[in-house]
Amino acid sequence: MEIEQFERLLSEISATYINLPAPELEKVLKKDFERLNKALGVDVSILYVADDNTQPFQEARALIWFLDETQALNRPFVNWLHQNPTVNAKKFKDIFRRWNRGEATAWQLKGESPEGTIWEKRFALDRNVKSTLAVPIRFAGSVRGVINIVTTQDYQSFTGDLIPRLRLLGEVFINALMRKQSEEKLQKALKEVKELKQQVEADYFYLREEVDLDLEHSFSGIVGKSDALKKILVKVKQVAPTRTSVLLLGETGTGKGLLARAIHNASRLRDRPLMQVNCPALAPGLVESELFGHEKGAFTGAATRRLGRFEAAKGTTLFLDEVGELPLEQQAKLLRVLEEGEFERVGGSKTIRTDARIIAATSRDLEKEVAAGRFRRDLWYRLNIFPIVVPPLRMRLEDVPVFVAYFVDKYAKWAGKKFDKVPVKTIEALQAYSWPGNIRELRNTIERAVITSPVGRLRIEQPAAGYAIHNESSSIKEAVVKFRHEQVLCALQKSNWVIEGPKGAARSLGMSGSNFRYYVRKFNIRRPV
Repeated sequence: MEIEQFERLLSEISATYINLPAPELEKVLKKDFERLNKALGVDVSILYVADDNTQPFQEARALIWFLDETQALNRPFVNWLHQNPTVNAKKFKDIFRRWNRGEATAWQLKGESPEGTIWEKRFALDRNVKSTLAVPIRFAGSVRGVINIVTTQDYQSFTGDLIPRLRLLGEVFINALMRKQSEEKLQKALKEVKELKQQVEADYFYLREEVDLDLEHSFSGIVGKSDALKKILVKVKQVAPTRTSVLLLGETGTGKGLLARAIHNASRLRDRPLMQVNCPALAPGLVESELFGHEKGAFTGAATRRLGRFEAAKGTTLFLDEVGELPLEQQAKLLRVLEEGEFERVGGSKTIRTDARIIAATSRDLEKEVAAGRFRRDLWYRLNIFPIVVPPLRMRLEDVPVFVAYFVDKYAKWAGKKFDKVPVKTIEALQAYSWPGNIRELRNTIERAVITSPVGRLRIEQPAAGYAIHNESSSIKEAVVKFRHEQVLCALQKSNWVIEGPKGAARSLGMSGSNFRYYVRKFNIRRPV
């Protein structure tokens, strides 16, 4: 091939890559290597590219190659290339040493062997290599690749004028590939930034939901302003539109029933009434009949067919309160309904389907119940898809003033009385109490106070001494401070002194991290060395 002809080819190829989009690069490279083969009269052309930035150049992979796989003489080289797409300095020691010095390697096997080891000669003979030229390509001052041309049909001598032109062509290819890699890295970085931005936006909207929750309008009957309650109501808003089963966990009197109703009222099933089952109230011998119904004559006293709660709850929400009280036998049947949506009435053989959405609640520690053999592990896993832990009132004392105002207003209207504002000292006294009965106990306390107090001045009885947090000899203010100090210290110890995060002390008390740190500084609490 004449030098002028090759330079025209080089000029045409170089112009192709100026504004070439990165996704089209390898396809265009393939065509250009085919043109290179035809122009030079060779059988194989390969572009090897360094796998990493180590110095000196140690290993390269065959990124692009072109050869006629139908040619019988090409077959040994084709097979090797497919099985060994990389070359390294361990096998081609002398050749790599020369490449790292920027030297081209060329030889014919006709009457002479290539410079290098006996192994390299044997390698060339076994793969029907008759002549070859390999030119190292530099990028940013170091060898980053090799352009290699091979003949398998005939012997060919490569002139010295070809080496700098082939190197220039290789630099065009390598520069285009490096630009593609840079663009891919940039796109990856932009994608990561976009994902990070989306995560930040998601966190922002999550926090906005916490701040902007309109408790009065969105969740009728649920009152409070603590961070713990806001986080719970965000979860309620997330899960309500779905058909996912929900498990409400918390002590008795914390308002699990109200949350179940809030989930139902915010769901697509709100046009139908919420069906409720108080599991502990079911007679031991009639649990199955109550839940799944029975056929006429199924047992003594079954004078007529009766629909069970699951059948009656078709197309609506079924709330199983205190599900941990169910006997083990009924737990197995409940599991089948949850997994398959099917059951049979007692005394019947017809399979009945239900699409009831299940919300379950319990004040028991179901993990301990499972360990003790009183609750099925598979049912626990099935119910625990979307758990919502409702904290006790002692963990959300910020809500006590809100509850007091709400219950005073509610029962005052019922009693036909009007009261002045509740004194601050009274509120502080109520916040210094442990409230073992939670919101229900506070509600009963306020209702009793409304009944017994004269119009205008609300007199709230102090909680029983056995349950009071503060010492009677201490002032109310001191009792509140002492309780908060003990509460913060206890939370830190339980969380292994981790403040924020899912298992952090702040979350266990329903506080923000900054609010919790305020109390840590206020009480001068330090982690023991």
